[in-house]
Amino acid sequence: MASVPVSHLILFIASLVIAAGVVGTITTGVDRVSAAVDDAGLDATETLRTDVTIISDANAGVYDATEENVTLLIKNTGTYRLAPDGSDLDVVFDGQYVGPSAINGKLVSADAGAAWSRGDVLRLTIDTGQLADTPTNGLADGDHRVFVTVNGDEELFQFRVEGGS
Repeated sequence: MASVPVSHLILFIASLVIAAGVVGTITTGVDRVSAAVDDAGLDATETLRTDVTIISDANAGVYDATEENVTLLIKNTGTYRLAPDGSDLDVVFDGQYVGPSAINGKLVSADAGAAWSRGDVLRLTIDTGQLADTPTNGLADGDHRVFVTVNGDEELFQFRVEGGS
């Protein structure tokens, strides 16, 4: 008779150990899912808070043939603070990626500080002489496109070069 309660006790302890293992596994899985959701939420918040607008006038001569560069004015209209040198930007000029060595960014706002904050304007200069597909005598006449991306926010700027302007 004493063997029945002992076997029941062993089965009871074994079932508790198995249940504890299952609960531990489920808890670990829930923690991982929760951490992934938090990370995705932070990424989405950063993307939603980022907004820039190219405020340059396409007809005002953004291309300087003597310096072989294109200068754009880009305003931070979002609430996310960006790097004051434009290093957060990915730039594609006429279909080719513009590397960091061909970009020079400088804040031009009167109250510009150590970060490119909301309302600040960045003067972005693209050295077209360093681009692989650009002829050594400057940009060809015709339409040109600059595509700027930062944290998922995309802006397109189109301008025209005529007669060696």
